[in-house]
Formats: sequence, C-alpha cells, structure tokens
Amino acid sequence: MRRARRWFRRIGAVLATVAIGAMLGYLVPTVIADYTPKPQVQAAVAAESPLARAFINAYLADDQLKLGELGVSDDIKLKATSFRANLASIDPPTHLGSYVAGGFSLHSYAAHAKQQDGTDVLLSWRIYTSGGTVGLIDPPQPGNTSP
Repeated sequence: MRRARRWFRRIGAVLATVAIGAMLGYLVPTVIADYTPKPQVQAAVAAESPLARAFINAYLADDQLKLGELGVSDDIKLKATSFRANLASIDPPTHLGSYVAGGFSLHSYAAHAKQQDGTDVLLSWRIYTSGGTVGLIDPPQPGNTSP
C-alpha cells in the first residue's frame, strides 16, 4: 500500500510538471505574439500627393495661373479669390493625413490664419485627387440651431 501511494505521488508530480510545461509553452508565445507590433499596421501610412500640395499652395496664394494649369473649375478659382481677400495673413498649410483607395486620394490640410479684423482662426481643407484632376471639398456649414 505504501509503495503504491509513493508511485502515485511520483506519477502525479510528473503529470503536473508536464501539464504546467504545456500550459506555459502555449501561453508565453501567445502573449508575445499579442504584444509585438504588426507590420501591416506600420506600413499603412499614405504619402502626401504632390498634386494636392501644389493645389493647396496655389489656392491659398490665390495663384490663378497655377490653378488654371492644374485644371480646376472657375468656381474654385472664385472661391480662392474671395477666400484670400478675407485674410490678412496665412501660415503655410500642414498636411494632416491622406486616404488612398482605388483611383482617388483624399488629403487633409490645416493652417493658422489671421483675418482682416485681427482675429486668429484655424482653417482646414479636404482635397481630393482622381485621375490627375484635383478638387476641393467644402467643409460642412453649421446648422441653424435656434428655435
């Protein structure tokens, strides 16, 4: 009886060691895989389009000749003229990010500006490029919330 009990303890200790080793052999690589950076997340950064940069620079400077070379509509040229007339100064635009899908790309820009009355404002634009054409997406207008 005593001998059988001793063998059961030894076999139980061996089985417990094997079970703990198997559990750690599964958990350690799983935890390491969860905390390592994924390469597809790091490589998903979209670059700024030179066409979008040329457009935003010409739009902010009200460069009608350059806007014409880029092939933008007369409506956007008129917006550039009226936009520039309302500002005393504007800083160079900062590229905030891009989204590229299929044959088009969407770029976001922001810039600090000073209005004619001296008020500081932060402006933003969304620009799309598609098949060599470029355009401006107007920001949404605030709704009327008065009763």
